[in-house]
Amino acid sequence: MLSPTLPPVPPVPPWFPGHEPIGEGEALWTAWSFDPEFLLPVGFAVFFYLRGLRRWEHRSHEHPPWRTALYLTGIAVLVLSFQSPIDRIAQHHFSMHMAQHLLTMTVAVPLILLGAPTTPSLRGMPRWLRLGVVARLAKRPAVRTAYGVVTHPVIAIALPAVVLWLWHLAPGWYDRAVEDDLIHDLQHMSFVAVAVLFWWNVIDPKPLRARVPHIPRILYILGATIPAQFLGAMLTFAPEPLYETYVAATPIYGLDPLQDQQLGGLLMWIPGGLLYLLAAGVVFAVWAQQSERRQRALEAAQDAERLGEAARATR
Repeated sequence: MLSPTLPPVPPVPPWFPGHEPIGEGEALWTAWSFDPEFLLPVGFAVFFYLRGLRRWEHRSHEHPPWRTALYLTGIAVLVLSFQSPIDRIAQHHFSMHMAQHLLTMTVAVPLILLGAPTTPSLRGMPRWLRLGVVARLAKRPAVRTAYGVVTHPVIAIALPAVVLWLWHLAPGWYDRAVEDDLIHDLQHMSFVAVAVLFWWNVIDPKPLRARVPHIPRILYILGATIPAQFLGAMLTFAPEPLYETYVAATPIYGLDPLQDQQLGGLLMWIPGGLLYLLAAGVVFAVWAQQSERRQRALEAAQDAERLGEAARATR
C-alpha cells in the first residue's frame, strides 16, 4: 500500500533533475506535474485534429468515430505518462521510469497512429502552416528521401533497438538523463520518435500506407521484440544495480535498488513482450478479415458472371 508521505529527499543536484522528486510530506496522489513545454504542443495537436475533423466535410476516405476515440485515448495515456505522479515517482524508482516508457512507446503511440491523425491534423492547421511550412517541406527531395529511409522496415526495427540499448547501457547515459532535465527531454523525444517509426509500419497511418504487407508485418513485429527482450533480461539478471542515480535515490516502495532494477527489467521483458504479441495477433486478425472479404467479393463476382452466362445461353 502506498505511503501518503515520504522521508526527506536528498539534495537536488546543481542541474535541473529529469523528474521533480516527491517532497517531504507530499501525498503521492497530488504529485501531478504541469509542464507547459509539454502540454502546449499536445494541446495544439488535439486542437488541430478536432478542428480538422470539423472542417473535413467531403471526406476522401472513411474516418469512423472509433479512430477519434483511439486518438484521444492515446493522447490521454501520453499526458498521464508524463504529467501524472508516474513521472515524479520515476525520480525515485527505475521500475516506474520503465513503466512510463512502456506506456509511451507501446500504448500511447500506437493508439495515436490508429487515430489516423495525418489528414485531420493537416486540415486543422492554419493555412500558413499547412501550405507555407508542411507542404513546402514535403515537396523537397531531401525530405522525401529521408522519409523513405527512416520508414524502411530494416531501419524502423534497428533504430528503436539502438536507441533503447544506448540509453540503458551506454556508460552514464541513463544516469545523466534522470539528473538533467534537457537530456531527459531528449531521451523521451528519442523514445517517442523511434516508436512512431516502428508503429508506422504496423499501423496503416491513413491516407498513407505501411510499407510492409500484413503477413510479413507479423514477422516485423516479432523481430522487433528480440532486442527489447534481451535488454529486459539483462536488466533483470544483472548482479548489481547499473544506475548510480537510483542507488542514491530515496525509495518510496519497499524495494532496494537491485530489486527495483529487476522489476523494471521484468516490465520490459514480460508485459512489453505480451503487448507486441497482442499487436501481432491483431495484425493477423485484420489480414484474415481482409482475406475473407476479398474471397467473398471474388465469389460474388464469379456468381454474377455465371448467372450472366446462363441468362445469355437461354436467349
